[in-house]
Amino acid sequence: MRRSDAFEAWVAPARARPELWRLLLGLALAATLWAAAVVAAGAAATGPRGALLGYLFAFAGLAAGAALAARLLHRRGVASLIGPRGFRPRGFLAGAAVVLAIAAATIGPGLALAGAERNQPLAAWLAWAPLALAAVLVQTSAEEIVFRGYLSQQLAARFRSPALWMGLPALGFGALHWNPAFAANAWAVAGVAALTGFVYADVTARLGDLSPAMGLHFANNAVALLVAGPAGPLGVFALWRAPIDPSDEAAMRAALVANAVVTLLAWSVWRTLRARRERALHSRGPGSI
Repeated sequence: MRRSDAFEAWVAPARARPELWRLLLGLALAATLWAAAVVAAGAAATGPRGALLGYLFAFAGLAAGAALAARLLHRRGVASLIGPRGFRPRGFLAGAAVVLAIAAATIGPGLALAGAERNQPLAAWLAWAPLALAAVLVQTSAEEIVFRGYLSQQLAARFRSPALWMGLPALGFGALHWNPAFAANAWAVAGVAALTGFVYADVTARLGDLSPAMGLHFANNAVALLVAGPAGPLGVFALWRAPIDPSDEAAMRAALVANAVVTLLAWSVWRTLRARRERALHSRGPGSI
């Protein structure tokens, strides 16, 4: 894909110190802090809700590692990992709105067809929702900062090929989601995650800004964990329980296909809306931008 001026401006802070040894050391630092945070959270957690909250909040260690790597190894601030203007709430909300609109149109019929059951009382769900949403925000923001921010930027500063600066982070993101508990579907889960990572990378590359991808990722995970969650530890905060047994290979495969379709649909909707907005701005002339 053509690297836009916005994308080049986004990559610019990484060009001063693009050496691969710095990147590898920075990734090792982020992974170490994340692992330490996961261990500490696991030791302090009580109950299934506490365990999931601790795990999600532990991703703060991943983000902290990337921020330290940017500062110590590349002499740049954490805001540069997000975009020239730092975090943009408007871009974040725009990304989240696309996913939430699709979820609103599809989840109700999907739950009815699947025969989903209420997972917990509404009052309990509302009581836990703010803390759970905060944990999801930490987790998804950390992953975006590391994979679509730090890793993609540093690779793009050295390599022109999208196969490297888009493909490698997407594959790494997929590998992060590989879990032997999914048995025969473990690679399919990783593959869908890699596809999702590629979509987020494309959105970021076209805008030169991480905020919309952060919104897409946050809304996607929030719906999956708080609205219609799977049975088991990952579904403790969900209002509805999706009748999917991870050990049921066929059901899991169908759910993964549905997830991939929704991801691609959100990507298509976002690109369509973006193209319409660009055409509208272009038709008004430079003075209107």
